[in-house]
Amino acid sequence: MEGLEHFPSGPAIIVANHASYLDALVVLVALPDDIHFAAKREFERMPLFGAGLRGIGTYFVERNDAAGGIEDTRELVNVVRRGVRLVLFPEGTFSRAPGLAPFRLGAFAVSSTAAVPIVPVVLRGTRSVLREHRWLPIRYPVVVSVLPPIMPEGDDWSAAVRLRDRVREVVLKVCGEPDLAR
Repeated sequence: MEGLEHFPSGPAIIVANHASYLDALVVLVALPDDIHFAAKREFERMPLFGAGLRGIGTYFVERNDAAGGIEDTRELVNVVRRGVRLVLFPEGTFSRAPGLAPFRLGAFAVSSTAAVPIVPVVLRGTRSVLREHRWLPIRYPVVVSVLPPIMPEGDDWSAAVRLRDRVREVVLKVCGEPDLAR
């Protein structure tokens, strides 16, 4: 663990790079209690996995239906305004090949609208713990770095875009992986 002093005591959006099936578990174990995840609604329909996610208080969001996505974003804004620290993986998914994918805008729109900080969290080593074409993990060091919070500068769409770009740049510098957006 690095940078735990940056972890907020109040509401925030925590965003982490996504490199492995293990990432959510690592975040859940490494960060202080009382965090909640936002995950794609498809996970909710998976029998055991969905039940486990519901059990830890995960909020599910629609990614394939624009109207449903807008409503879910409003709900996440309300959740964060009530004081929740919400964890999202803004890449949306991962590939086993190294690299930081482009960030989706949802987490940053919620942060800008709710006027709460984004706390970047960088995971290193999880991709190596669960290597490509393997289902059993291997021993490998994992580092979780909590970076200083970044406040949105406005509450409109362009503020969310600027925030996304600033946060991604910071994560890219620390994660040590190639930029897949270029």
